[in-house]
Amino acid sequence: MKKLALCLILLACNPARAACDIPQEFWDWPRSADSVLGLKEIRPCMASYLANSKSKLLIHHGKDEESVLRYDELRAWLISLSVSPSRMAEAYADQKGLSIETINR
Repeated sequence: MKKLALCLILLACNPARAACDIPQEFWDWPRSADSVLGLKEIRPCMASYLANSKSKLLIHHGKDEESVLRYDELRAWLISLSVSPSRMAEAYADQKGLSIETINR
């Protein structure tokens, strides 16, 4: 049911935008599938991802330990919500924090 809700929410969003920042406040509270589904900042990227079966998600993160741990956690949540690991990649960024980019092929 949660996976269906994710698809419906994301398909209702505008798929034109393909870069999304994860707000720092997201990490201040315990995470759950519902909190990831409710993260409005990633909806445009996820809608673009779902609209093209050849697209990939590129998750940008810093090189510091905290950024790497946050990347790992976000990746695990996305996988648990049916995002294929083969359609995800990581990229290092100079700044702290995370962002997601949809790469359409």
